[in-house]
Amino acid sequence: MEEKNTIKVLLVDDSKLTLAGLNTTFKQYSDIEIVGNAENGEIALNLIKEQKPDVVLMDIGMPVMDGIQATREVKNLNPETKIIMLTSHESEQDVFDALSAGAYSYCMKDIDPEILVAVVKSTYNGASWLDPGIARIVLGNFVNKPVVKQQESVLTEREIDVLGLIAKGYSNCDISGALCISLNTVKTHIKNIFQKLEVGDRTQAAMKGLKEEIIQKNKF
Repeated sequence: MEEKNTIKVLLVDDSKLTLAGLNTTFKQYSDIEIVGNAENGEIALNLIKEQKPDVVLMDIGMPVMDGIQATREVKNLNPETKIIMLTSHESEQDVFDALSAGAYSYCMKDIDPEILVAVVKSTYNGASWLDPGIARIVLGNFVNKPVVKQQESVLTEREIDVLGLIAKGYSNCDISGALCISLNTVKTHIKNIFQKLEVGDRTQAAMKGLKEEIIQKNKF
């Protein structure tokens, strides 16, 4: 993806204090533009239609429409919009519901501001990021599960390699370099993966790959 001069970001949180802090943080970066603030998912959807943000920072626990439902609606409305969950919720159910709904990245609210800015930029460029504690929840769920007979994968060996790197948060350029293949070839593999797994984005592909043990053999 070609970088633009400015990344358009929408902030969604029912805490005015949180919104104020985020606005102050991002105001320091000329390549990030805050295009709106929303106190719940319903307001966020209306702003997304108007402002067409590149990235949405989404809380989970909000009135009217929570962040997980809003994420589902956003992905239906505009699949290209990247959603980062920024929340204090860390239960296994919330994590899986958010990622399954289409969130690209998952951050806790105590994240260092500089790291959050880096997450916004990397997510905009197609890479997923999970808070270390959240990553342990996700991976632990699969590492500790009983071994079951694995069905034959519908993916080719190369597609499995690509899917494994997607699950690790690699961008298209990173995958290209790691596998020594062209960027166009990477995009073709990803398109095929989405079609075969019947998913709409990278995070859903990684989650399904883990659930169906297609990429369980990879070391995370």
